[in-house]
Amino acid sequence: MTVKRKLYWLILILPISIALLTAGCCDVNRCCDHTPPPVPAGVRTITGDGFVEICWSEVRIDDLAGYKIFYSMSPNGQYSCIGRSGDNYFVDEDVQNGVTYYYAVSAHDWNGNESGLSYETVHDTPRPEGYDLIIYDEDSRAGVDFSGYYSRMVQPWDDPFVDMYLLWLNGRYCLASTDVVYLGNIYGTDIQYAGYVNSLDEIDWAPDGGWSTDIADTLTLYEGHAYLVWTWENNFAKFQVMHIGYDYVVIDWAFQIDEGNPELKALPAGESLSPADLRQPRKAEADCRIPSSRPSRKPALGESEQNL
Repeated sequence: MTVKRKLYWLILILPISIALLTAGCCDVNRCCDHTPPPVPAGVRTITGDGFVEICWSEVRIDDLAGYKIFYSMSPNGQYSCIGRSGDNYFVDEDVQNGVTYYYAVSAHDWNGNESGLSYETVHDTPRPEGYDLIIYDEDSRAGVDFSGYYSRMVQPWDDPFVDMYLLWLNGRYCLASTDVVYLGNIYGTDIQYAGYVNSLDEIDWAPDGGWSTDIADTLTLYEGHAYLVWTWENNFAKFQVMHIGYDYVVIDWAFQIDEGNPELKALPAGESLSPADLRQPRKAEADCRIPSSRPSRKPALGESEQNL
């Protein structure tokens, strides 16, 4: 074979050899990666007042670039991207209290590969919350109406629509739920003891059972302990006793305005309740009594004068 022919074959074979050696690579220094990251798992939410916190388990790959967060208004609806995060945490602040949102998360790497959406059906309904609400041992300020959240929760104890009221019983402060007469029926609010908590955030959900639905409840209050409320208007609330004073009690609270949603409503302006909005009324044979007086730690004026 002549030198010229050898040179011809060398020139022909060399590019082919290089192409074979680098097959599957974008360049000689960096291989192409077409494998998407694993789908994020362990997605969960934390309910807030006007916001929702979304958390998930970290995806552990070397070329992870970050995550995309998606939301939808229904579990089977179209999901839209609402943001990105470099770690496994995101806060959605573009939400409205009382509205349910569904969330999903994807992961993407530095090569532009993106996983599918997380498999869990994760939803959250933000709701109002408040701190240091003072309930007084006075008839005019002993009642609590959760539907008046933010501005007018404390009401007279005998207001016809309050959810619960403060009273003094057996040497301790208690909160009693109420029976409300509406359209000829009696509808009740119920309170359930939830135990000691370090933070009210430890309670995410109202339970299905444990409610004494045919009688009003009276529960003794203890500092640091939490309680759940199912109002006569079919809304759920929770509160924690932060301090018990001589003639008042201080609570932190959260109220779910989405009717019937146990994920811990005030009516829109101009609207009134209809029976369809309410819980089932108390049974006709239930012992429902609307009290005419409220036991107080403070002696009545006549008693004070008499003791003097």
